[in-house]
Amino acid sequence: MMLSLIKSALWSFASLSSLLFGACCLVGQTTVVKAQARERAAEEIQGRGVVLPDASFEAMFRKYTPPTNDFSRLYSWDADMALNVTVVRVGSGTMNFRSTFQTVGTENIGSQVSVGGTGYLLGLGYVQTLSTNFTLSAGITHLSSHLTRDLDEKLEELRSAGVTVPVVADPSEYNVIYVAVYRKLSTWRFTPEFEIVVDPVNFRFDGSPAGDVRPVYLGTGWTVWRGNQKSIVVRTQHEIGENPFNYFSLAFALHGRGQAEGRFQMFIGASPGNDLHVSPNIGALRDGIALGIRIAFRA
Repeated sequence: MMLSLIKSALWSFASLSSLLFGACCLVGQTTVVKAQARERAAEEIQGRGVVLPDASFEAMFRKYTPPTNDFSRLYSWDADMALNVTVVRVGSGTMNFRSTFQTVGTENIGSQVSVGGTGYLLGLGYVQTLSTNFTLSAGITHLSSHLTRDLDEKLEELRSAGVTVPVVADPSEYNVIYVAVYRKLSTWRFTPEFEIVVDPVNFRFDGSPAGDVRPVYLGTGWTVWRGNQKSIVVRTQHEIGENPFNYFSLAFALHGRGQAEGRFQMFIGASPGNDLHVSPNIGALRDGIALGIRIAFRA
């Protein structure tokens, strides 16, 4: 499938050249003839594929507030940047690449801002669009997390003070095959959105034992109010399995022209519990209450 998509993308360049030449030859013909030619050209481009037709960029910063829990001094804030690219589109099918870089900060060490760890989330998947509000997809996702010297220093500080250091139950690395479905009910009140992802297994490429992965992820979105170029959106994220989590957020979004999702968002989020979670679907998440901002751009 991947090979046919790449071949189709290469054919599109030759197709575009032919279309330009054909357009010059059609000058002076009747309006009906030109309309028919444009229709045939659009069908040909759609059938043979388009390379890099669209992309999106997001950035988020989130600062945790009281009340504190066992991980508060080790996970005080987080930030991430995400780039999602449609590599090639052929008809209603696309090959998508997504990448997220996440940074987690501990409490400051003295006056120094301290970074406790970083994580990388990479994914490659095929998406079949059944309608503008309904897609099916499947692919592979890799997540790896890396600890820093700042974290070692903070851990030593806690041990010296006699504080028990909490243990993270989730693995630090994931390689999962997934299948997913997305559905938006645009005619319903609050325009609900649902995404279900099934991750049946976690593995390592060298064949060594890999930790368990929560097999089911559910994300929802509800636009509870919409005004002129602004909206209020409630979102939830859930994973079912060992060390499960439930995350809820309320965001006020300012919209740009031609973009359904708010380009600038201010939000409050909460996850009940006293744990830290690592997920191949969303990255790292600490239980607690947090305030944050997010920017999102679509091209």
